[in-house]
Amino acid sequence: MRPRLAEYDPAWSERFEAEAESLRRALGSLVVQIEHVGSTSIPGIAAKPTIDIAVGVTTLDLPPDAEARLEEVGYAFAWDELRTWEKRFRRGVGVPWEAIAHVVEWGGANWNDFLRYRDALRADRELAREYEQLKRAMLDASEGWYSGVDKGPLVARVLAAAPVRAYVVTHSADETEEVAARLAARLEPGDVVTVSGELGSGKTTFVRGACRALGVDTPVTSPTFTIGHRYRGSVDVSHLDLFRLSGLSPAQWMTQWGDLEPYFESAVVFVEWPEAGTGALPEARVAIRLAHAGGDRRAVELTAAEGALLEGLA
Repeated sequence: MRPRLAEYDPAWSERFEAEAESLRRALGSLVVQIEHVGSTSIPGIAAKPTIDIAVGVTTLDLPPDAEARLEEVGYAFAWDELRTWEKRFRRGVGVPWEAIAHVVEWGGANWNDFLRYRDALRADRELAREYEQLKRAMLDASEGWYSGVDKGPLVARVLAAAPVRAYVVTHSADETEEVAARLAARLEPGDVVTVSGELGSGKTTFVRGACRALGVDTPVTSPTFTIGHRYRGSVDVSHLDLFRLSGLSPAQWMTQWGDLEPYFESAVVFVEWPEAGTGALPEARVAIRLAHAGGDRRAVELTAAEGALLEGLA
């Protein structure tokens, strides 16, 4: 029987969360970040029903006990001579596998490509459909499942047009502030920087470091309850927190924008919880994402269209 793609299933994201938790327990402090990648991570498109998982680790030299713990949670090592840059572990009985863990160096070129490709397709519905149609065409032209190599030209084209990213792990709040300070030195009035991350991941810490580098000498605190602060420094700095605006309709946002617009005038602007303002905010020059990476460590991801803006930050 010719293999078929499965229609998109929202439960794929729930399956990823369960697999990620097992992998995190098995690999412990080696893990910096775990991300859902591959076709099942793209909402709305049909896919081979395998949960692909990028596991960003501090080193590919996994100790024997780590591989043993992966086996205990159902993952078997699968050597691929064409992908020596990753340690691949598969769960299931055969193609299509239930899940594949791609263990790669966090922040390296291959980690970067996994996330940039996924995010490009998530952001562009037409591009995602083109990817789905390519997979269907490859299935029609073969008797079995296609190879990842067959998608190479499309992947290369998408990555060539995708924004540049840099990654750094910080080990303290001071280090997080230092990264922010180095970035801030390259910013100018009119620039918007979005700062995303779960609660306690260091968003306000990052903004504080940037403000200090921009000459702000007054206390920098989260504006959750006031929505915005504006600080005087060597340049004006605005700090917005949109958490309370989550769920506003487009019409409500139009009303709210009148209050927010002055913060964007002649200032460097940092926006926490920018997801609440999707489609309403000015385009960001830099997007920051912070994530817990165990203990006091934070995984900091910086995205920009201009590669020079991120040089030397990692």
